[in-house]
Order: sequence, then C-alpha cells, then structure tokens
Amino acid sequence: MSKYDPIHGNVLRVFFHYAVPAVFGLLAMSSAFMIDGIFLGNYVGSQALAAVNIAMPVWSGLFSVVTMLSVGSSVIAGKYLGQNNLEAAKSIFTKALTCTLIFSLASAALGILFLDPIVRALGANEQLAPLTSSYLAVIFPCAPAFLLGFCLYYFVRVDNNPLLASSALLVSALLNVVFDWCFIVVLDLGIQGAAYATGIAHSIVFFVLVPYFLKPDTKLKPTNLTGNWREIFKAVINGFSEFVNEISAGLTTLLVNWIMISRLGVEGVAAYTIVNYLFFIGIMIYYGIGESIEPLVSKNFGARQVHKISAYIGTALLSTLIIALCVCGILLASTELLINIFLKPGETATTEIAIRFVSFFWPAFVFSGINICLTAYFTACHRPLQSASIALSRSLLLPLLLLFTLPQLFGDIGIFISVPIAEFLTFLLAVAFFVNNTPKRIVANDVLSS
Repeated sequence: MSKYDPIHGNVLRVFFHYAVPAVFGLLAMSSAFMIDGIFLGNYVGSQALAAVNIAMPVWSGLFSVVTMLSVGSSVIAGKYLGQNNLEAAKSIFTKALTCTLIFSLASAALGILFLDPIVRALGANEQLAPLTSSYLAVIFPCAPAFLLGFCLYYFVRVDNNPLLASSALLVSALLNVVFDWCFIVVLDLGIQGAAYATGIAHSIVFFVLVPYFLKPDTKLKPTNLTGNWREIFKAVINGFSEFVNEISAGLTTLLVNWIMISRLGVEGVAAYTIVNYLFFIGIMIYYGIGESIEPLVSKNFGARQVHKISAYIGTALLSTLIIALCVCGILLASTELLINIFLKPGETATTEIAIRFVSFFWPAFVFSGINICLTAYFTACHRPLQSASIALSRSLLLPLLLLFTLPQLFGDIGIFISVPIAEFLTFLLAVAFFVNNTPKRIVANDVLSS
C-alpha cells in the first residue's frame, strides 16, 4: 500500500503530496498568463494588455464547461475508486472525455465562424477590436487540444498521480515563456504572438498526459460507451459550482471592462488587467489547494472515513489562511513595484489607477481562499446545492449586484470594493453552510440514504 494513499496514509504527508504539485502546477499556468502580460505590456503596449483582458471571458466560457464536466466526473470517479468499483470509474471517465471532445470541437468551429460578432459582444471598442480579433483567431483552433488536456489533468490526479498532472502544467508554462520570447520579441508578431505562445503551450498538456493512459498499470482507461448516461448529468450538477466559478469570472471581467472603458478609458481596462493578473496568482494558489482536497475528500467520502475528511479540510483551511496573509503582505508592501513589471516606463495614468485599485481590492485575497476551499469540500462530498450557492454568491450574484449599485453610490471606489465585499458576504454564507454540513453529518446522511 502506498504511503500516499488518501484513505490509509498520513494526513499531512498525503495532503502536501497532492497540494504542493497542484499549487505549483496552477501557479505555473497562471504565471504563463502573467508572463504573457509582461511581454505584451513591455514590448507591445497597454492596448495589447487591454485587448487580452477583453478576450478573457472567452477563456472563462471554454474552461467553465470543461471544468464542470471534469471536476464533477472526477469526484464521482474518486468515490468509485474509494469503493473499489473500477469499472464504474472507467465508465464515467470515458463519458467525460467524450463530452469534452464534442464540446471543444463545436466551440472551435463556432468561434472561428462567428469571430467578429463575438468580439463586438465582448465590448471591444474601435481601438481594441482588431487586437482582440487577432488574439482569438489563434486561440479558437487550439481549443480542442488544450481543453482535452485540462480534462485529462483532473483524472490523472484522481488516479493517484498528482505529480504528473502538475508537471504537465509546469512544462506548459515553461514553454509558454519560451514561445512568448520567440513570437513576441524575436519574430515581432505582437498580440498574435502571445496567442500562438498560449495556444501551443496549453495544448502541450494533452500530449504530455495521453501516454499515461496507455500504460498497463493505469487504473483509469477509456472503455466502451455503454451504460447509463444519467451519471454524466449528475457530474454536471455536482460540478456546477466549478462552472459558476469559471463563467462568473468571465462575466465579472466583461462587466468591469465595460464600466472601466466608460469611466476611465483604455487605461482603466489596462489597470484592471494588471490587478486581475495579480489576483489570478493568488486565486490559483487557492484553487490548487481546493483541487488537491477534492480527490482526497471524495475517496474518504466513499470509504466513509469521517476523521480523515475533517483532517484534510482543516489542513486545507489553515494552509489557505496562512498563504492569504502572506500574499496580502507582499501585495501591500510592493504594490507599485509589482504593477510596473507590466508596463513601459511613462504610463503613469495606468499605474495610478492600478495602485488605487489594489489599495481597496486586497481584502478579497483573504476571504476568497476560504470560500474556494469550502466549495471544493462540498463538491467532493456530492453537495452541489451548497457548493453552487457559494460559487454563485462569490463569483456572480453579489459581484454583479454590487458592480451595478456601488459605483452609483461611491463613484470609482464602488468598482474597486465590489469584489472584496462580495467575498466577505460569501464567507459568512460558506461558514454557515459548513456548520450545518460537517463531515460527520454528511457521512451519516450518506449511510442512511444508501
């Protein structure tokens, strides 16, 4: 028996075995986006930064559906593996992969056919529309490969190989840096160079992970598409909170972009892009911790190990809080230094807006981590109502409500404080849910219903 077995292994050893690769893998992926921004900001200009941010809702839309399918299906597969039901785990894996393939091909085709209407719907003005179109014209054809790779990432993790899954993301991120330098600096392809770098590098994940499923000792392998497809709908429902997290980020970005363009112009959008990059780094750490506990909790939920579930979620929450305080300290101590990494010298208007934004935005880092961890806990325990409610509150309902109302009351400051207030109110809701859905209660209810 492996010392990293989620059910029988030492809690701290197993947690860090899963969490460290997940955090570094997602940090690598998020740093790839940030490095795109550094190259664009320094070699192309702030308009290119703004154009990439205009395109971000497309990324959110694509990844939201695949994340919903992959997370929902992988925690079901994890529960089956905890029950030693290997054939059922293989079946849900195959169905999730098939659905991802169909969705990614359809998305790529529709994106290419309707590129101009999509760019207009994203709110790009006359300055940004050509740049956004150039970026998305490269991203859409790459969608099938990088979305399938993202799906495989979740199932490699649940098959007890988190190091390989995260290594694939790390390889992708390192190649992204190399490709950015080649396409943007050497070949001078501008924003299209960033798109080539991102699209090709993200597609590498698929090619790194496919050989794993061809190995004879791999538990999860594609099988015949037989049996009841109702499970895939259960996976969609269970993964809905992840869909909400992803799609809401895109919708919130879309709304803030509209508000920023109308109130503060292209400089405002560029400033928001920089703050988004910094926030994205922190969020990826939290998502890494959240994703690491999903297979751990789901397997112990299947095995009905209450004390192990409690230990894993407690360790995750404590780790998240410590990291949040460190991130806030670094952000507040080095705000201007971090912002200027993304800009050419002399872009003072963008710098001033970004500094002001950060001064109000930083509390979001503290509460978002706890909210993300508790969302992952409820998803892993097959509690879609609670996980979706937290995700909807922090990512969609409260931010949109506050973005529509607070700027009317407080001007530009209302834009800056909307997300932190939304995260705090969601934190109160998440704690209330957890108090009423402790591991002991959830496992007891599962025993009664089975």
